[in-house]
Amino acid sequence: MFVRTFFDVSILLAGLATRILSTGFQVDFTLMNRIWCKTRLGLTNISCECTYTLICLQAIDAFMCSSPSVGVRQKSNIRIARYLIIATLSVWFIHEIPYFIFQDLVIVGGTPMCIGTNTIFAQYRTYFTALCINTIIPIIVISIFGFFTVRHMKTISVTRTLSSLSRQTISMALFQIVAVLVFNGPNAAWLIYSAITTNVVKDSYRRALEQLIASFAATYSYGPYASSFYCYYLSKRFRFQLVVSLKELVCGIHPNQVFPSTQRSGTRTQLPTYVNN
Repeated sequence: MFVRTFFDVSILLAGLATRILSTGFQVDFTLMNRIWCKTRLGLTNISCECTYTLICLQAIDAFMCSSPSVGVRQKSNIRIARYLIIATLSVWFIHEIPYFIFQDLVIVGGTPMCIGTNTIFAQYRTYFTALCINTIIPIIVISIFGFFTVRHMKTISVTRTLSSLSRQTISMALFQIVAVLVFNGPNAAWLIYSAITTNVVKDSYRRALEQLIASFAATYSYGPYASSFYCYYLSKRFRFQLVVSLKELVCGIHPNQVFPSTQRSGTRTQLPTYVNN
């Protein structure tokens, strides 16, 4: 989850922030800089796919941590997690290389546009990457493993108790599962609708309405990337540390700070003197 926060921040900065600037303030940097046009979509997609892959792995990890089998629980360890993170980043970086090639800043009818120059790859992005990889597959995976995790939790509550760390990890994973379902559900429905009605003739009113819905669904789908911050509030330790950090930042209060005896109140400690009789 700690690694995924870096991908979430990059998506919010490179994806959501620039989208707000382009749609709300008509400041589109992809139309001003060719390098940014070619790299923005690829970098955003890498972070997006890594995030959803890690969410799926987190759901699987919660399932394994809550398993009654000792052998299954032992497979959830840091060493395997590191290999999976490296593999995830490598696979999606290779997958997104064509975006850096086909995405380009071109002039269409005298107007600059940052678009994909390959029609086949654009269709692949619409119908497979956006619809399957980033939407349907994560929803299916986390729903299945989330269901079995809840079943394990009900069984464990009868037979034994989990450690506080395991319960905290599972709770945070379940929170992320709910966040993905809530924020990605509308976007999945919209993408499916768009794929079905691609060849349907539409009037101007329907196109305007669909444009509004598409804008809302696209912006609303950024929710899972911001939810990871609130997910940490499920941890009592994180809430306590956040309060301590805010006190240090705002009020200058530094609790549990140890001072040497020679530095307290600006005084010096005098060693006792012994007189030889």
